[in-house]
Amino acid sequence: MKRCRACNVPLEGRWAHILKKVLRLEQSAKDPGLCNKCAAKGTNVAPASNYVCPICNRQVDEKTALTHIKAEEYLLELIRRDHPEWKEGQGACPKCMDYYRQLIKQAKI
Repeated sequence: MKRCRACNVPLEGRWAHILKKVLRLEQSAKDPGLCNKCAAKGTNVAPASNYVCPICNRQVDEKTALTHIKAEEYLLELIRRDHPEWKEGQGACPKCMDYYRQLIKQAKI
């Protein structure tokens, strides 16, 4: 799902359609990576990278994407258990990593 680089609102799909009707939020004609509100504010956001989290399919900035080369093995095992197609070198976004870290805390592993 394509989202605004600045405020993260959906720019396509069902939610984008609802936001367009209710809040008049839509993809900017000037910058397709921003919503019309952020583009009008002149939000200065660097162009998003093409990195898409292989777990949740969110587009994330490559600088914040995590690589799992040196992550704890049990964290990687949890991800592999839920997403067998996932490979370690693909990385994951911070939100997904936080989710799996929470699982570990809750289980007191």
